[in-house]
Amino acid sequence: MKNIIILFYLVISSVGFTQFSNEEYFSNGLELYNEGKYLEAINQFKLIIQEGEHSAALYFNLGNSYYKVNDIANSIYYYEKALKLNPNDKDVLNNLSYSQNMLIDKVEILPKNQVSEFLNLISNALTINHWLFIGIALLYLFLGAFLFYYFNNNTMIKKNYFSLSSVFFILSMVFIFNGINRFEIEKNIVNAIIFENKIDFRTEPNFRSEVLFNLHEGTKVIVKEELNEWSLVQISNGNSGWIESQSIKKIN
Repeated sequence: MKNIIILFYLVISSVGFTQFSNEEYFSNGLELYNEGKYLEAINQFKLIIQEGEHSAALYFNLGNSYYKVNDIANSIYYYEKALKLNPNDKDVLNNLSYSQNMLIDKVEILPKNQVSEFLNLISNALTINHWLFIGIALLYLFLGAFLFYYFNNNTMIKKNYFSLSSVFFILSMVFIFNGINRFEIEKNIVNAIIFENKIDFRTEPNFRSEVLFNLHEGTKVIVKEELNEWSLVQISNGNSGWIESQSIKKIN
């Protein structure tokens, strides 16, 4: 029941991620950006966020604006937020790579299993809302085909509609469960960006503990655990350590 509520909430809320109620702020922001007034553009874009509006386009333009003022941590932060809404946007991915090239730290990424990498590629082909929307649409098609099967007296036609309804049902379950699975995975994986100029990673959540290594602003981490004012975070090469929670900003 919980998953069904989540499913319908995501589908209904998807409209809020694609349209602006503050088009004037957005247009002003773009105009200011084109005039080279990047800080003023940022202020205009943030007025939209204050109104509760969110979209990949908004975050993308915020990322671009911060990149122009050489605020790499914020540019990466907003590009990553844009990818949360549109994982395959080539413009966002391209500009994110430019920002990442400006980072002081070059953290290696652990090699991934080819099978899991392929499955992730398929899963990321659509957003969560799109997986669920298509799944529900296929479910309606299944119901329509099943009704034709149920009320038809012609044996051959009944057989065809039964086969068709079965295909729609299977596809519907695949799309819906993939959408729910993506939602559960993303809910449990909390990504964040380091906003401290230099931060020490420690063995324990206190300043008396040993320093393992240090990183600089802009690096992406995964929050594994939180304790009081400390967070246990992991970086892309698998290393982890405790840092002050105030030094990071969560992307989710």
